[in-house]
This record gives sequence, C-alpha cells and structure tokens, in this order.
Amino acid sequence: MTKGTEYESKKVAANCHNSRSRSHLLCKTQLERELWVNEFVYTGYREPYQSKSAYLKSIIEWNNETINIWSHLLGFIYFSWFFYDANINSLPRFAALISDHIVVSLCIIGAQICMLLSATYHIFGCASVKERKRWLRYDIFGISAGLISIYLSGIYLAFFCFEEWRTNYFTMLCGLFIFITYLPSRSDLFDAKIYGSRIGYLHLAYIIIAAFGICPTIHWISLHGGSSNSHVMAWLPNVFILYGLLGFGFTFYATMIPERFIPGMFDVIGCSHQWWHWLILAAMIFWHRAGIELLGMMRSMPEFCHHTTSSSNTSFVAY
Repeated sequence: MTKGTEYESKKVAANCHNSRSRSHLLCKTQLERELWVNEFVYTGYREPYQSKSAYLKSIIEWNNETINIWSHLLGFIYFSWFFYDANINSLPRFAALISDHIVVSLCIIGAQICMLLSATYHIFGCASVKERKRWLRYDIFGISAGLISIYLSGIYLAFFCFEEWRTNYFTMLCGLFIFITYLPSRSDLFDAKIYGSRIGYLHLAYIIIAAFGICPTIHWISLHGGSSNSHVMAWLPNVFILYGLLGFGFTFYATMIPERFIPGMFDVIGCSHQWWHWLILAAMIFWHRAGIELLGMMRSMPEFCHHTTSSSNTSFVAY
C-alpha cells in the first residue's frame, strides 16, 4: 500500500467513525459502490432497504441528499406557482393568444416534471441498486422534459414571425423528444463510460442535444438581419446566460469539484451535484421568465413582425 493510499484509507475511516458517532447515517464503505454519490463523498448516506415512508421522512433530516432533494422540490413548488402566475396574470396582461398559453404551459410543465422526478430520484434512489437505477431512469426522462421545455419556448419565440421555419423546427423537436424519451429505456444505459470517467454515452448524447440549440440560434440571428439587429442585441445575451449556467453546472457535475480536491469535506454541503442542481434550477427560472417578457414585448408591438421580416429581406444570408 502506498503512502497516498494509506493516508486516504485512514481519512475515510476517520470520517466514517465521526459519521457513525453522530447519527444512523452510513459511510460509503458500508454500501455498494453503485449507491455512492461519487467516490469523493464519504459520509451522510441513508440506510438502504428501508420503507418508502422512512425515505419520505428523511426529507426533513440532514443527510448528503437533503440539499439535492430540496433544491428541486422548491423548484417544483416555484414552477407550480409560476404556472398559475403566467396564465392568470402575466399572459392576460398583453392579450396573449391561446397558442401562447398552450406553449407557455407546456414549457412550465416540462420544468415541473424535471424538478419533481429529480427530487423523487434523490428521495428514493438509495433504497437499493435496483431501485436507484429505476428512479434514475425517471430522472433522465425528467431531464429530457426540461430540455424540451427550454427548446420549445426558444423556438416559439425565435421564429415568432417565421411560421414556416417554426413549424419545421417544431417537427425536429418532436423527433428529438422521441429520441431522448427512448434513451432511458436502453438496457445498457448506465454501463458504457468514456475512458473510465463518470461521463457515459448518455451524457455525450445530452451534450450533443444541448449543442443542437446552436443551429436555430444562428438561423434566428440571420433571419433578423445579423447580430447588429436591435432585437438580436437585446435577446442574444439571454441565450449566452442560459448556456453559461447550463455549461457551468455540467462542469461541476463532470469534474466532481470541489469534493475532488478535499474528499469528505463537502459530503453534506457544497458538493458538485448540489451546485449542478442549483445552476440547472437558475437556468430554467431565468429562461422561462425571460421568455414571457419577450413574448409580452412582441405581442405589445403590432409592427414587430413587419420590421423583422423587412430586415430579413435585406440579409445577405438566404434560406
């Protein structure tokens, strides 16, 4: 045994002893590897093979999933309120059409599904390896619903004045939805990893799906006459903020920072998965609120589409 390995083993043992002395929570060495948050989170694990009521009770107890659970439970509660506020207050304020209500509602429901399935995965996923994989499939479907909700609102607003293109992109979005709904059903979903990392082909598929949004963005800029267009200049920073939040969150998830640098220090507060949760929630809240603001601006300007299509006719890009 090397000095580094020996030191690591002693550190794990010390953390486990402290964890057992504080509560009924377990150390990672007492669990199957598949039930770990990751290799750098040592303590704070709930016991497997408990009843569902015990896991529901653990929502209000302090463990290494508490913040993961509540970040997205609060997200679900927020989007439930936002659904009401958008349809009862915000949209009627600018005489929104039925289609506006339908699209906004679908987008918010997608965000709700994402938040709720994520929270339930973190509540019940520690019951056993089999249960963890089952709930993780639901969580993955929720991520798919959240991504689709982001694309749906983006396409609806970006091609607000270009119905033919909007229809084309909606058709592609339906195909994308079928694909990412199929992903959780694959039997080898959790097995294949890239070069021994925690990044698997599933994650790679989602990176490609996220990159899909770049094409409509470039097309939208071209249709509006280029980046110098006032509408593009006003809205494009929101796209950068969205991708920045999502990218920043995925970086935490993939690198397992900060717990990688000080294993055992961030078991309960501050681990990478918690940062991933908060940043995903922030991205969704920001994007859907900004979307309603943009929709209100366009509906309140009857000449908006006339000016937009006029500027697109002078663009040097032809489609």
